[in-house]
Amino acid sequence: MKIRHIILVLTLALGLALVLVAAMLVQEELARLDTAQRLQASNEVREHMLVASTALSRERTSTYVHLLTGDGAPPAPIGELREQVDLALVEARRDLTRGRSYLPNADRSLDAIRRAEQQIEVWRLVADEAGATQDGLSRRDAAAAWIASATELVRTLQSSRLSLLHNNRPVDPTLRSEANVRAHADVLHEAIAYNEAVGVGLLSAAEADRSRLEAVMARNVGRMELAWQLIGGEISSSLTPDVRGTIAAAQQTYERTYDPLQVTVVNAAPNLTPDNVLQAWQLTSETTLDSLALMQAHLLESSRVRLEGLVAQAQRSAFLVTLLAVGGVVAAVLILLVVRRRVIQPLRQVSEAMVRLAANDLTTPAPRARRHDEVGQMTNALRTFKANAILRQRTQVELQRVHHDLQDTYDQLRRDLEAAATIQMAMLPPPAAVDSINHTGLYSPSSLVAGDTYNVIRRPGGGVGFFQIDVAGHGAAAALVSVAGQHTLSQAILTRRDDATLEDVLSEVNQEWPPDLPYFTTIFGEIDPTYPRARMVQAGHPCPLLIGANGQVRFLGESGFPIGMLPQATYDTLEFEFAAGDRLLIYSDGVIETENRLGEFYSEDRLLTLVSEHAQRSTKDLLLTLQASLRSWRGIDNLTDDVSVLVIERNTSWGPTHAIH
Repeated sequence: MKIRHIILVLTLALGLALVLVAAMLVQEELARLDTAQRLQASNEVREHMLVASTALSRERTSTYVHLLTGDGAPPAPIGELREQVDLALVEARRDLTRGRSYLPNADRSLDAIRRAEQQIEVWRLVADEAGATQDGLSRRDAAAAWIASATELVRTLQSSRLSLLHNNRPVDPTLRSEANVRAHADVLHEAIAYNEAVGVGLLSAAEADRSRLEAVMARNVGRMELAWQLIGGEISSSLTPDVRGTIAAAQQTYERTYDPLQVTVVNAAPNLTPDNVLQAWQLTSETTLDSLALMQAHLLESSRVRLEGLVAQAQRSAFLVTLLAVGGVVAAVLILLVVRRRVIQPLRQVSEAMVRLAANDLTTPAPRARRHDEVGQMTNALRTFKANAILRQRTQVELQRVHHDLQDTYDQLRRDLEAAATIQMAMLPPPAAVDSINHTGLYSPSSLVAGDTYNVIRRPGGGVGFFQIDVAGHGAAAALVSVAGQHTLSQAILTRRDDATLEDVLSEVNQEWPPDLPYFTTIFGEIDPTYPRARMVQAGHPCPLLIGANGQVRFLGESGFPIGMLPQATYDTLEFEFAAGDRLLIYSDGVIETENRLGEFYSEDRLLTLVSEHAQRSTKDLLLTLQASLRSWRGIDNLTDDVSVLVIERNTSWGPTHAIH
């Protein structure tokens, strides 16, 4: 796909993405508007059902009291309460019908309201007929039937309202708190209204009915206390001061006036004068119900105002997002037209000329620059490209020739280094036994050649000499120096006089070492074939490990000056016991200075631990374990320095008889 096509596709994709984003934003805002309208519709229905349930609770109590204490037609307050109940139910049905598309389970709530209206009318007629009679027993039976049926209707309305609240629970924390407080206050209102009726019955009841009525009042008291606790849990700073004030006032009225009198009625009903207490009880109950009604009114007004604000805000947001979406679509079309004319067509002309010039068609005319933007700069660049085409061809040929020469030189150097590595490996002694001494080595150069080497030699006059060399640095220079060092120390072992000590030999080598060559460290030693002793001189080399036949491992030596660093340096011979089964592990600093990925050294402590754990294993297994441990520690294949290890072991079959022989 060509660049201009990519630009066109990207522009189209950008335009489509802009349209999709705009559509998603519009859909999201419309969803927010739908949610706000659904909450508003649900709140209106629940408001009317709340008014209906509270009014029905008070109608229930007033009618119950009238049946117990009055006679004749219902008084005017009962008629007003009936009108409130009927009007609230009619408005709830109207709002449910109008908001049926917003409210789930609206049909179920409509059926519940219709059944409630029918049942209310039936029970009102029964109550009115009973109130017109003069038979006290009939009136009391009618009062009991009325309060039971009215309570069931109140709970039906409360259940329908809570179902609407559950299916349309507000996301806004303030609305949610207000809805919960209203629900708890409705339960509280219903319990107080019910207890008002029960209290009237308790004050005028026979002795046999008092225990039952006291139990009913006690259960309602528990419901009241729980409702106040739940209301207290919903009070937060998000509620308006007006709402919090009415809640506090209603609670104060309940705690200071209603609750003490309620306790008095329950505990001292048989000893009270019914007329005085009945009047105080009804007045206090009505005052408390009025404070709760005022609290509900403030809550309803606050929720109504907040929902109206949410709906208005959602409508404004939906309008603005729709306007932005339309603007985005128009902008996408304009961008597509501008990109096609100002970018895609000029790019096509420039690309065609570039393809012909890239095919060495130097007769191709380059377009003239008529603009000062990037397209004009590309056109000028074409002219420069054409002028430099021949020069590039000549330079390419020259570079290919130089590259070929460099490759030949590199291949020759590689072959030379491989040959040097082969020779260097051939100079190392293979695993073997010299008299009663076995020796085995581990050799891992960091490149083709290394600055490490070692050797084990039988002296003409008896004894076995050994050494290990580590030249400073690595690579070809260090490898050449290691060859020279190996030759020098090998000749020193072979030509050493019997009366010359090891430190004298190494001091002579140090003094005669050319100052222009790199220095090297070494362990230079000798094993006595007739006595369980060995000697060594340490010249800057890491301290070797003595592995006893019993598995004990310890370091030997205290370093010293490397060969070639200080001509006046002196050395000391370390003599140690080397009995049958003992092994001497000599290693270069590449072992303990192997770095992991974090730059940490392998260290002498880690080497001592590894050798101690595997001291009873064979020399071959020990070297393989050490090699595997170094690779695991390094984590990658290449090494930071040359690694070499020489293990010298006295045969376990060696003994005094060998020494005498």
